Amino acid sequence: MPSPIAHAITGYALSQLPLTKSTLTVRKAATLPWRLSWISIYGAFISVLPDFDFIPQWITGLRFHRGPSHSLVAALLVSLLISSVVYGIARRASYGKLFVFTFICYIAHLAMDAVTAGGDGMQLLWPLSEQYFRAPFSIFPPVHHSRGFWDASHAVFISVELGYSLMVLYMLSLRKAKGQRSENL
Repeated sequence: MPSPIAHAITGYALSQLPLTKSTLTVRKAATLPWRLSWISIYGAFISVLPDFDFIPQWITGLRFHRGPSHSLVAALLVSLLISSVVYGIARRASYGKLFVFTFICYIAHLAMDAVTAGGDGMQLLWPLSEQYFRAPFSIFPPVHHSRGFWDASHAVFISVELGYSLMVLYMLSLRKAKGQRSENL
């Protein structure tokens, strides 16, 4: 399964796309170190958010991971709620554009989990169905948590995760370099 790092990289990458940059620009937008902006941090956070289902699982001992928080209904409700809160506090972009960006980041998490080997999948259609779904192919290898943190089998997972993250960041750097060259012409 993708780690929070791969999910966050995906949210960050979505925040850097031209469509996002043009629709979610803000007045007096503070740029943070390492070229992070509020929207890049927001995108990374939303892309990791479905995995916060570990908290009730940790507290109760019941299985929550890839359950209701990994459904289309949760994506819709969380996007409506968080977009409303952020818009109400900061009024940084139009509510509709902020909602769409939030929904896309949340769905990106679900898409990445859908193409992960191992496990039962996720309850994509909860509460309409408790059936678990996953893609018929996988990109990300499974993680065997029961084998312990330092198990050698994790090398495959870490390699794929690192390769994915570096590829996404490299593609962003190419896009930015191309944009800078076209501005200089």
